[in-house]
Amino acid sequence: MVACLLLTAPSRADESNSPDPVQVGKDALNSNNRYPWYDRRQDDVRRLNVVPRPSNENRGATWTGSPTTTSAAPPPRRMPQVSFFGGVLQWIGLTALVLLLGLIAYLIATSFLKDEVSESDTVRKVVESRRDADRVEALPFHVRAANGDFLAEARRHYDAGRYSDAIVYLFSYQLVQLDKHHVIRLAKGKTNRQYVRETRQRPVLKTILETTMTAFEDAFFGNKQLSQQEFERSWQQVNEFQAELQREELAAA
Repeated sequence: MVACLLLTAPSRADESNSPDPVQVGKDALNSNNRYPWYDRRQDDVRRLNVVPRPSNENRGATWTGSPTTTSAAPPPRRMPQVSFFGGVLQWIGLTALVLLLGLIAYLIATSFLKDEVSESDTVRKVVESRRDADRVEALPFHVRAANGDFLAEARRHYDAGRYSDAIVYLFSYQLVQLDKHHVIRLAKGKTNRQYVRETRQRPVLKTILETTMTAFEDAFFGNKQLSQQEFERSWQQVNEFQAELQREELAAA
C-alpha cells in the first residue's frame, strides 16, 4: 500500500498543477486573433452568412458535391459564306466537267460507230463483189476477168491501142452498171437486144447502150478490128452515161 501511494502521489500533484482546458480555449479565443465564427460577448458560435460564388467559378470543380453539372451550350455553327468569285469558279468547274464528260462520250460513240461502219462497209464490199461476179457470169458473152473494174480495163486497152478488146470491157461495164441501178436485169439466156429493149424507158441510156452494143458485136462476133474513131464514139459517152445514172438516183432520193 505504501508503494502504491508513493506511485500515485506525483500523478495527483501533476493533475492539480495542469491548466483548465476550457479556460485555455477561452483565453485563446479572447486573444487578439479574430475569428468570424466566434462571438466573444456571448461566448458562443456566431452564424455566418456565406454568399455563394458564381456557377462559372465552380465549373468543373468536384468539391462542391453537386449531383449534376450543366455545361453551357456551344455557340451555333455558322454556315461558310461563299463569295461571288468562289461561286463563279464553282460554276466554271462544273461546266468544264460536264463538257469533258460529253467529249468522252462523243469520242466513245464515234469510235463505236466507226467500227460499225467499217464492218458494214467490209460486208457490203464482199456482198457487192459477189454480186459483180454473178453479173459477169450472167453476161451474154464470155469475158476474161479484169485486173480492176471493167471501165479501168477498157481504159488500159484503149491506151494500148487495142480498141476491139477495149469495146468488150466497155460494153460489159455498161451492162453491169445498168443492172446495179435496176435499169435492166442481167440473167443467163438473155440477148443484147433484150437488154437494149429493157432500157426503152430511159431514152438517153438506150441510145448510149445501143451505140456501144453495135461496136461490140462488130468486134466480138464479127472479129472486126475497131479503129480509134469507132471506139471513141462510145468512149466519149461514158461521162454522159454515168451522169444519167446519177441523175436517176437523185430523182429517186
